[in-house]
Parts: sequence; C-alpha cells; structure tokens
Amino acid sequence: MFLKVISIIVFTVFFAGILYGSEETIEITYFGHSMFLIKSSTVSIVTDPFNPAVGFPLPDVKADIVTVSHEHSDHNNASLIKGNPVIVRGSTEAKGIKFTGIPSYHDNKGGTLRGNNTIIRWTLGGITFAHFGDYGEDELTEEQYEKLKGTDVIFIPVGGVYTIDASKALNIIQKISPKMAIVMHYRTDSYGLKVLASIEDIKKTISGLEKMPSKIKISKSSLPTKTRIIYMET
Repeated sequence: MFLKVISIIVFTVFFAGILYGSEETIEITYFGHSMFLIKSSTVSIVTDPFNPAVGFPLPDVKADIVTVSHEHSDHNNASLIKGNPVIVRGSTEAKGIKFTGIPSYHDNKGGTLRGNNTIIRWTLGGITFAHFGDYGEDELTEEQYEKLKGTDVIFIPVGGVYTIDASKALNIIQKISPKMAIVMHYRTDSYGLKVLASIEDIKKTISGLEKMPSKIKISKSSLPTKTRIIYMET
C-alpha cells in the first residue's frame, strides 16, 4: 500500500511537470557599456557587443543570437561573438524567439546628430525584455510606450552625452514601470568612455540604485512587484 501511494505521488508530480512545465531561470551577465549576455537553458543572446575603443576588457563569449541597436562600432561588434550567431537588428524571429524592433533616435534632434536607434524587445523564459541601445530622445513617444508597456526587464542607458542621462532614464522607467530596470552605458572607476557620467554621478539622480554582481539569475516568479533599479558590476 505504501509503495502504491508513493507511486501515485511520483506520477502526479511527473505529470504536473509535463502539463505545466518547470519555471525557467534566466542568467544575465554584464560585460560593460551596453553589452549583456542573457541566457536560458536553451538559448543565449548577446546585446550590443562593443569594440576595444570603449575601454572595457573584450570578453570571450559564445551565443546563439546577437542584437544590434545601431551601426556604431561600440555597439555592433558582432564578430567578437563566437558560435556563428544570428544577428538581429529589428523585428524578426530567431531560434524560436520573436523580436520586435521599436524605431527611435540616437539623439533628441530626430536623428540628425547621431542617426537612428532601435529598441529591441523579446520574451525569454516567460520574461519580457527590452534593450534600449543608444536611446537619445527626451521622452518616449506614444507609439514607443504602447509597444513597451508590460515589459518586465529593461536595459536603459544613463551616461548622457551620446544617450539620455539618468534623469531622463528615470522618467522613462517610471512611465513603463518594469519589474526591473538595469542601467548601462556609463563609466566606472576603471573602464568606459571618460565623457560619460560615472556610477557615482548616477546615484545622485537615481536614489535607491542597487548594486548587483556582474552575473545574476532571475525567473518570472522572482521578479519584484515594485520596480527595482539596479547596476551590475563589471
């Protein structure tokens, strides 16, 4: 009788796992500038790989997909990434993932200063991500907002000069209200473009900015109910 009960329990757990699936854990690694590795158990995505001029150490990375927000050399160094990845520059499907490209500008002058930029949005492991690239507009347009609302995790620049600064980024974060906002495109004490704002400068504008390690793991259920704004070590 005891063995029969155990067998029923094991079968029930096994069947539930098939029916509902186990929750996916997503690993995020930050390399500096606007470059991240977002990895599930089956797919790995690198965003905006940089070149040596940025000043961060060039990582040894393999991925299935590389997203490129625009064609400046500090964001489109796809040749750095091993594994013959698919290059995503806008709306497309790759490795079973639907990517949505949201048109934007690299500046607040309609692209006349630095050209176009694409915010790239996708869902992995039940979590919806959006990478802002070198977003430079003063605020979201209504069309951009409509395509971004409901996003769980955003990667957003804060360094100013070539992109929005921390103040404008904070306004966008507050409007979208993601579960998590990860800031990028700033300088550290050791690395990064010297003209960009430092993380200490950014802390003065974004109160409650949390420091996290260079590699974190998240899942849909682990995401906070209230927006957390974080920066990751490099």
